Amino acid sequence: MTPRRLDLLTLGESMWRLSPPGVERLVTARNLEIQIGGAESNIAIALARLGKRVAWWSKLPRNALAENLLQVLRSHGVDVSGVVPDPDDDARLGTYFIEFGSAPRPTRVLYDRARSAASKMQPDDFDWSLLRHTRRLHLSGITPALSASCQATVFRAVEEAQFAGTNITLDLNYREKLWSWDACRPVIDRLAAKSDLVISAARDARKLLHDQGEAASLARRLHERWCRPVVVVTQGAQETLAYDGNHLHCAPAFSGLTPIDRIGAGDAFAAGLHCALLEGMDMPGALQFGNAVAALKLSMPGDVALVNRAEVEALLAAGSGEIQR
Repeated sequence: MTPRRLDLLTLGESMWRLSPPGVERLVTARNLEIQIGGAESNIAIALARLGKRVAWWSKLPRNALAENLLQVLRSHGVDVSGVVPDPDDDARLGTYFIEFGSAPRPTRVLYDRARSAASKMQPDDFDWSLLRHTRRLHLSGITPALSASCQATVFRAVEEAQFAGTNITLDLNYREKLWSWDACRPVIDRLAAKSDLVISAARDARKLLHDQGEAASLARRLHERWCRPVVVVTQGAQETLAYDGNHLHCAPAFSGLTPIDRIGAGDAFAAGLHCALLEGMDMPGALQFGNAVAALKLSMPGDVALVNRAEVEALLAAGSGEIQR
């Protein structure tokens, strides 16, 4: 059998992330710091930096903002050759603004992504034959919320991956500013029932199920609901769990963390989990590897876990973030 050329393929929207320095308010801001952000591109970059062969697909405008985004992805080793240019001269790159808060003032996100080029992705935009040469397909619940055509594209991706024998992962990643739970549930149920692995934050699982139970119970109920996938439930500063229909696997969270930027930690976890599973690690070890990547992400600004393999292994060996001398 010919080895598969890509370890992971993912598709979705990536945006410019604009934020005032420190905890300044947007209403008084005179300068904005530029980062890129988007669940799928966050995972693509982190996984490529961990040494895996990763491709990211999307639809982008033909302008300097999109080229800036692509240069960032390329610089970290992500294959962007499958990205589709939007022929519309008025096509735009989605953006979002973050106003960081300090308790009791929360951090707030303001989206400006309506009618973006990525929201116009179509099922026939992409060369799905690449999935025959790809080990894993990663999708999130964000992309089908962007538009009807994006939803159709995600369902096409799942069908093509099943035909190609490619492992499918779905991260629930619910965004209340994009759609309601009533709209989300039937779509997620269809996608999850065809996936091999589903990742969900405990808060999302509770709302999807109308169940305020413990994480272990949530993982079991989700597995029963969808029948097929291994279900991973994350809990931030608490342990991470996975249920495969027979066994419940657990991995403790790292303690003593002082988060700099929480955005993107879930994507960092997913990248670490993929990395470990691609290497044949057992589920408890893979969960812990994912937790380590997420813990490192919390220590840096921006959406992306800019880490390398040595840093992850050092954290796993030390079990803490003590000074290295």
